[in-house]
Amino acid sequence: MKKSLIAFAALATIAGAASAQSSVTLYGRLDLSINKPTGSALKNMSNGSGSRFGVRGVEDLGGGLSAFFNLEHRFDADTGAQSAGPVAAGNNANAAPLSRFWTGRSIVGLQGGFGKITLGREYTTAFLMSQLAADPWGWDTVVSGTPTGGLNQLITGGAIARVRNDSSLTYNFSAAGFSLGAQIAESSDTINKFNKRPFNFAVSYAAGPVALMLGYEKTGQVQKDSAKWLTVNGTFNLGAVKLGALYGKGNTDAGADHKSYLLTAVAPLGQGEFRASYGRLKNETANVDAAKGFAVGYHYALSKRTTLYTDFLRNTALATNKTGYDFGIKHNF
Repeated sequence: MKKSLIAFAALATIAGAASAQSSVTLYGRLDLSINKPTGSALKNMSNGSGSRFGVRGVEDLGGGLSAFFNLEHRFDADTGAQSAGPVAAGNNANAAPLSRFWTGRSIVGLQGGFGKITLGREYTTAFLMSQLAADPWGWDTVVSGTPTGGLNQLITGGAIARVRNDSSLTYNFSAAGFSLGAQIAESSDTINKFNKRPFNFAVSYAAGPVALMLGYEKTGQVQKDSAKWLTVNGTFNLGAVKLGALYGKGNTDAGADHKSYLLTAVAPLGQGEFRASYGRLKNETANVDAAKGFAVGYHYALSKRTTLYTDFLRNTALATNKTGYDFGIKHNF
């Protein structure tokens, strides 16, 4: 009996060690709001941010080396329909088809002391490290990305930037407050047919209350010119409020020069967070505003996973229906 117990304990130890070598996590989000987007008189129920279901995992290969993967499906929670995902203006050559199942991410890679190497459908480094970081709404809700492109998505992305690249090779490295990311992707695959290989890079530095970021990308689209977008942004956390600013500059593949700026403030308020921004995107070539206005919002944390939120924005660059708003609930699992 004693030997059996010892053997059982040994097997349990081995099994525990084996399971500790790798881990797989199921996760997701459901986010729905009642909203009226800018540019429309219609009131809708739609995703406040991309509702999703995903699986990710890491396997310890020993010697500080590990393999990882991430698959993420996007869907419209109001109907259960498969979502094509956001497609930035000017990137119709890569409009995500409805047949694409892993719209969010489809990646595999290796990481260690050398950094992180990722292959597959992945966010651009310029988007993750600069454009997304500059927007207090994180390209979500009626303010930024859902359901009609919003205000801050246009300002931070310049109506040029891409969100993700298919068939991409991405490298990331972080040390002592500095972070670096670079990505290159195939110009042609089973979905995309760009004139040149999409390329992007980003760098950031964070120390105490200060964070600075820079992102640059060429989308691979060429008509009159190569489409490209540069952003420089930063934040300063005063404790009671975190202030931020972004400046963007670039041109479309048709040769139109775009410039933008965004000023932001985020402040903890009770059990929630108050957000505010003001910015502008201007087509310098045509001398017209593509987006201009302000947004405010309050996001209240019912728990670590569940948030109630409301937002209001006004885009004066629009001819009609300049205002928008939403009331929503987001749950992460």
